[in-house]
Amino acid sequence: MAALMSATGRHDVFASIFPTEHFTTPTPEATPDIGSLASPGRPFGGFNLPQNLSGDASQADRAWSTITRYLALNADGQTRRAGRQDSQALGVLLNLPAKSTLLAQWYLNEISTHYREYVLPELVSWQSPVPVSAARSLIDNTIQVLQKAQEFYFAPISSLRNQLQGRDLEYAFDAWSSQISAGWHSLILHSIPRQRLEKTLASALYQQMRDSLNRNSKPERCGATSRCLCRLSFAGFPLADLHRLGLGGNLAERALAIASNRLLDGPAIERRCLQVDWAAKSSVVPKLRHWIEDHFAPSVQDAISVLTGSTYVFSEGDVSRITSTAVASMARKRTAALFDYVKLWPHSTGALLDIKSHLIDGGAAQKATVCAAMTSQIQERLLHAGASTVEVLSIYVNMIHAFRLLDARGVLLEKVAAPIRVYLRGRDDTVSIIAVSFLAEVDDAGQGVDLANDKVCSDITREVLTSSLEDVKEHKGSDWDDMNWVPEPIDAGPNHKFTKSEDVLSYILGLFDQEDFIKEVTTVLAQHLLQGADPEFARETRLVELFKSRFDPSKLQAAEVMLKDMRDSIMLEKRMFPEKYRAAVPSPRELQAAIPLDGITINALYGMFAAQMSQPEFLATVKLVANHRGDLLYPKRGRLPSAPSPAKPAEVRPVNGIDTSIRILSSFFWPQLRSNTFVMPGKIGTATEKMSELFARHSGQRTLDWHDALAKISVRLEFEDRTVEEQDIPAWRGSVVDLFGGSTYDADIGFTILDLELQLNMDPELVLDAVQYWLSRRVIYQHPSSGHYLVLERLDLDIAPPAPIAVLEPDAASGLKSQDAMFKENAPMFETFIANMLQNGGAKEVGGFMGITNMLKMVLPTFTYGEEEVEWLLGEMEGKGMVARDGGMWAAK
Repeated sequence: MAALMSATGRHDVFASIFPTEHFTTPTPEATPDIGSLASPGRPFGGFNLPQNLSGDASQADRAWSTITRYLALNADGQTRRAGRQDSQALGVLLNLPAKSTLLAQWYLNEISTHYREYVLPELVSWQSPVPVSAARSLIDNTIQVLQKAQEFYFAPISSLRNQLQGRDLEYAFDAWSSQISAGWHSLILHSIPRQRLEKTLASALYQQMRDSLNRNSKPERCGATSRCLCRLSFAGFPLADLHRLGLGGNLAERALAIASNRLLDGPAIERRCLQVDWAAKSSVVPKLRHWIEDHFAPSVQDAISVLTGSTYVFSEGDVSRITSTAVASMARKRTAALFDYVKLWPHSTGALLDIKSHLIDGGAAQKATVCAAMTSQIQERLLHAGASTVEVLSIYVNMIHAFRLLDARGVLLEKVAAPIRVYLRGRDDTVSIIAVSFLAEVDDAGQGVDLANDKVCSDITREVLTSSLEDVKEHKGSDWDDMNWVPEPIDAGPNHKFTKSEDVLSYILGLFDQEDFIKEVTTVLAQHLLQGADPEFARETRLVELFKSRFDPSKLQAAEVMLKDMRDSIMLEKRMFPEKYRAAVPSPRELQAAIPLDGITINALYGMFAAQMSQPEFLATVKLVANHRGDLLYPKRGRLPSAPSPAKPAEVRPVNGIDTSIRILSSFFWPQLRSNTFVMPGKIGTATEKMSELFARHSGQRTLDWHDALAKISVRLEFEDRTVEEQDIPAWRGSVVDLFGGSTYDADIGFTILDLELQLNMDPELVLDAVQYWLSRRVIYQHPSSGHYLVLERLDLDIAPPAPIAVLEPDAASGLKSQDAMFKENAPMFETFIANMLQNGGAKEVGGFMGITNMLKMVLPTFTYGEEEVEWLLGEMEGKGMVARDGGMWAAK
């Protein structure tokens, strides 16, 4: 029923089936006592029977009439004071248990009748839903109405109690009044909808607890200590009144339990005292546990004692369950924002530790909830086209750290990382971004240096810098001599592998097949070595060693050869141009200044100058500037001899007036390099010839095959109003701008694109790239009428903005061939293979196990492309009349 009917309606319906007792007031005074008839036959009575047989009954009847007249409730609400006769009448009935019980029932009937007629109409608000905001006011109004009625009903009884004498009568009176009180409380409970009363009381209690917690909250004091000092108070709430009215029993306990659970699910754990600890990055669960034990549990315990009227004490198990409920509520709040905490790792370590505390106490269900929540948030907020690959990789790295913190076994990580791993494998640029990130540099802010942010995942770069070079065993189960072996977790998946290595690189490198990944890394490493300026190649060497500890070392032969080529090139340059690498020998004063006052070992001091002087020179100078005391060197206090005048440094002899540097590459081990040829600037062309002669003399008559497209040059351009300097630009850009300063340049006519192609014997794409580059640097401009390109001598010239022209892809300046360039270069070979396959094997489809794409990959190792590239090839072949399409099948003509 939506709302229970009124007490009067319920009474009428129930009475129509089960008639209630009807009480009348006997009036023995109106019937004279004529005695009894004597009769010789005892069964039929007679007038001569003893008078006491009817005297006790008559006395009881007179007492009944007297007390019922006194206890009868008036409609006007006025009560009378009990007289001696009334108390004596009650005493007579109290000595008769049956009469006493009957009197209690009669008075409860009086109370019920008066209650239904005069009191219950004032409680009509309970017959409709109660708004949450009106819960407290309705409780207060109900208590006021019921207290007034209770005072009216029990005032006559209290007056009678004061006039009774005798311990037996007092005991009997207490039992009789308790019977009436219990009936009165039962009447109240049955006249108000029970469920609505419980919910309304729970709302009022919740509001009281929430408001008191807000009033007593002191986050500044709590923050200075490891314990929360916020108090919970029920002051002002009518707990005792509820007990006196019979509303404080099991119903009130359930209402208080509902209110407490609601408080612990919201305001109690959302306070500033228990927010995520971003500063110390520690868990606030211990503080929550202490608050439950010190403040929450004692306050609720006292409230239950008042509501029940008896002392109530929580057991250790009760407090533990309350604490577990609070921790679970906090974990649910943290789990709802788990994606944000993963994104903000490591600053959000405190929130993750809060969740971990719940997982430790919970079971498989709690872990499944965390995994399901994280998977759902990933699907909604990350795995979509709007998220860049760098962003996905960054969150994946953070997720590895976060879930390794939640579960060191890696089981939870295995479950939540599966969707991201599948998504990353499906993106074309994932491998290249990972490879570039391995060789990138990061600044103090953690951002990539000299690289676009959409090409480098700085989180992976930091992991590479902090990773271990120790050998990594993929699976503990394969090591039979491991005395620390433990079985795999019982809740692990079928593909779970518990690795000894817990670093992020193990998960990153496991995204793709080793061969594909090594191939991409080798390409990026080659590009990095060609552009690198570090003569030691420390970062590149460490990366190769890192891969060797995780992959099959034999698959990294090409990378090791490329590093060896770079080192051999440096050594060869030192032999060819010794003056270029010769450093000035430090003076004795410089050596003495480097010795600290508290001493230094000789090996440490020599390490500071090993690149500038030989060991004999170093030892001779040390004798002049330092004293030995044990194993340490200390600076001498004596005056050093005057330093000789520094020798004039040997001048570096540039080749043909140009400072040059060479790199010798073993082409078999390097990825496919650019093979474009063009006319180099005049001085550089002469310098390369002399370099070839020097190389032949220092390398056993071996010859060089120059790759013009791989060369980098630096230029300095002087104009009437400015000077432009460009460092390490591709050689074809230098050749184009050098032509504008040559003898064939006419300042009135300039050059066209075709002129540049013919004079430099350069591919059109390289010419367009160079022209666009110098236009952007405002070195040349395009004439608005003729379309020719001329030198921009002054910036104040009024020129029109350049017309857009086709340019190369962003990786055009790379010394390596792009995937598209290699694909188009090998296209004739692929077309020939496809034509022979369709002619010999019949029509085939593009996809499928026996399709054209899969057959190309199986037979041709150089074919690493997909179905889109195959469809492009077939389209070109169809235009040439080599193949024909029939639905989804392709056949040779």
